[in-house]
Amino acid sequence: MKKQTKQALSLVLAGVMLMGALSGCTKKDPASTGSATPSGTTPPVTSGSYPMDVEELGSGTVKWSEEKTTDGWMQVTNEGGVTLGYSPESGIKLIQKDGYAFKDLNKNGKLDGYEDWRQDGDARTADIASQMTVEDVAGLMLYSAHQRDTTATLTEDQISFLDMGLRSVLNAAAANPTADQAEWANAMQAYVEGMGLGIPVGISTDPRSTGVSVWPGNFALASTFDPSIALEAANQLAKEYRAMGIGTLLGPQTDLSSEPRWSRVNGTYGDDPALSRDMAQAAVSGSQSTFDAGGADQGWGAESVLAMIKHWPGDGPGESGRESHNFWGKYNVYPGSSFETHLIPFVDGGFNLTDSSTGSAAAVMSSYSIAWDEDETYGELVGSAYSEYKIGLLRETYGFNGIICTDWGILADGTKTWGVDDLTPGERFYKALMAGVDQLGGFNDPAPILDAYEIGIDEIGEDAILARFQESGARLVRGFFLVGLFDNPYVSVSAAKEIVGNKEAQAAGMAAQQKSVIMLKNEGNTIKAAAGGDKPTVYIPMMYTPESVNNSGDVVPGAWTLPVDLKDANQYFNVVTDKLKDTFTGTPDKDGKATPAYEDIIRASKAELADCDYALAIVKNPQNGGNNGGYDKTTSTYVPISLQWGTYTANGVSVRSESLAGDMVDTEIADPYGVQKVQAKENRSYYGQSFTATNTTDLDAILYAADNMPETGKVVVAVNAGNPFIPAEFEAKADAILTGFGVNNKLFLGALAGEFEPTGLLPIQLPADMDAVETQLEDVPRDTKCYVDAAGNTYDFAFGLNWGGVIDDARTAKYKVDPLTAPANTGK
Repeated sequence: MKKQTKQALSLVLAGVMLMGALSGCTKKDPASTGSATPSGTTPPVTSGSYPMDVEELGSGTVKWSEEKTTDGWMQVTNEGGVTLGYSPESGIKLIQKDGYAFKDLNKNGKLDGYEDWRQDGDARTADIASQMTVEDVAGLMLYSAHQRDTTATLTEDQISFLDMGLRSVLNAAAANPTADQAEWANAMQAYVEGMGLGIPVGISTDPRSTGVSVWPGNFALASTFDPSIALEAANQLAKEYRAMGIGTLLGPQTDLSSEPRWSRVNGTYGDDPALSRDMAQAAVSGSQSTFDAGGADQGWGAESVLAMIKHWPGDGPGESGRESHNFWGKYNVYPGSSFETHLIPFVDGGFNLTDSSTGSAAAVMSSYSIAWDEDETYGELVGSAYSEYKIGLLRETYGFNGIICTDWGILADGTKTWGVDDLTPGERFYKALMAGVDQLGGFNDPAPILDAYEIGIDEIGEDAILARFQESGARLVRGFFLVGLFDNPYVSVSAAKEIVGNKEAQAAGMAAQQKSVIMLKNEGNTIKAAAGGDKPTVYIPMMYTPESVNNSGDVVPGAWTLPVDLKDANQYFNVVTDKLKDTFTGTPDKDGKATPAYEDIIRASKAELADCDYALAIVKNPQNGGNNGGYDKTTSTYVPISLQWGTYTANGVSVRSESLAGDMVDTEIADPYGVQKVQAKENRSYYGQSFTATNTTDLDAILYAADNMPETGKVVVAVNAGNPFIPAEFEAKADAILTGFGVNNKLFLGALAGEFEPTGLLPIQLPADMDAVETQLEDVPRDTKCYVDAAGNTYDFAFGLNWGGVIDDARTAKYKVDPLTAPANTGK
């Protein structure tokens, strides 16, 4: 390391770049911190230059007070100003200026610009950036691997990466107790507060469906066709995240799900660009803005989280639906030339906040994928983080000056180093850095970042690489100012327990889930408003989850379960269900005890079903192995991803015999001069291969119910889906069909009982058959031939029924139009 890397970064060298970094994408200058007083009421700043001399603590007119909280940290209240928090064990002391209290984070006994909460965020960022070393910035450029050990006692690994300067930590412990997570957050802040410049820890989470209030996920939110619900959900969850010490959401997922087989469709807002745009705008607004008691937007505040929308420039068009976490899914393809369409939810949605004065999503996560084109129309054939074309679009064309972070695990050998496998980790980060990336996801060691700095000295000179580090350092630290972490990163454990998942939020979340339930079929008014009277008798078949192997390589035994809590079902119905045999015949578990096999069920007999009014089969959409779908690792063979439950053989006229994308591999060909070695494109086609959904037995349960119910009984199928599905295998046998995307199965009970009227609409198309799936183009939204049921209804985008029939309202009028093809924002 050359000696200059130990010196403070020069603002003179980086002035131009720093001003760009500080401009952000916001519509107005944000408040300096999340806990700042409303604009115009912050106490005035004394004239003079920083660092400033301070007063004797407690002298003169004192405008602050402090008290020790029950959690052990000190709370400092400034009259008409910011409330501070610090740990008495961190070594940090208070200083006083103009009668107000400030934290002496760098322990120099003076008031520095970044310590002065009266200054705006840009001024504070500029001041601390001028004091940071390259090592400081290298630590900020790291985003930790998933952390699941969250207690008040930090692990050795956590202490190690904090000691190395890492300051962005991913809390992946959603299932852990709320109090533990809050205590862990406080412990992290107390540990780092006395180090160096006192840079706090920014803790993040992926979007959560457990351990917080039960709002619909993105796909279900899209089914409501109501962006105001997305805003409400995001705002409530932001409050709960902040209560646990979490200041960044790694979301929302803003990809356009134009490819129905993609395993991550369930995290998107569907395949319509306009609906996805509006939902993303609302969700980011709800996450980033703090609202007062009357619902007025206050901009950045104590209940704000930074939104990191993902995965730029849209990861939806994976070839044949394969997922880019794996080498077999690393290529996005654009046979319909619709690359620009995938930008719409980002540039017209997440970067154009009409419901929040924060203006734009604060951060963006890049995708793993390579955008395939043999002529490199979309840039070099490398993953998005390394792509000058893709990151250049973001930085230069669309003027995004917030944080760009890579997706997790793209640096180390043997990880998702798509297109840059031949580079060293240091060279990889240098390439990403020079493309415009700021931060590296899922990596705890700064060594490759410091290697990249040395590479930069050789490649572009020390002045230029210092300036480039300065630019990213300013962006990264500014995010901490936006949500108030420098002033008070601590949380109240008791308040966290009261806020997270509270009864009011749970009720509101379930009400929102209710609005997402879709009714696709309702022959003979099978589902109608409750009329009172005796409880109906309903057969609810048990469902089988087959044996599987988890990501750790452990065998997960098969299991038979009822898809709803029997207590919940009994509230609505007299329930008839299946029984298990006394002896199981499945694979023995680790203790040698046999586990349930599929054959170990005793289905309810015709005689037992004779008095049933309804059968309610609650199933999942066809399962293909999640992110691992599309490839058989045991045989190294590409296989189809199927949207039907039964066996699908990919031999139709629309199945590609040659894949669009593929690696360049060594191939031997014979010619008159002998056998020659040449480079040829790998063929990833699965033509002729077959696949059966791992939950094909769900279809068996539907058909069993249909074949064994009495003539007067009605068959209702409820599909709790994460992807589109093909209804053809059961629709003719069903009197009614409900669907929901990741909702609580209890809602299907309420819908059948007539407790509420379904109002949801399809945010995506349901294909007619697998030939329709093979014919549609991966990058083109809403181009699939849709299923038509026995009643003549087409299961197209924006279709849904209520008790009165096909829904035709303001939502369908707005969104059931031809899909957008290009962003309204054309860039600079």
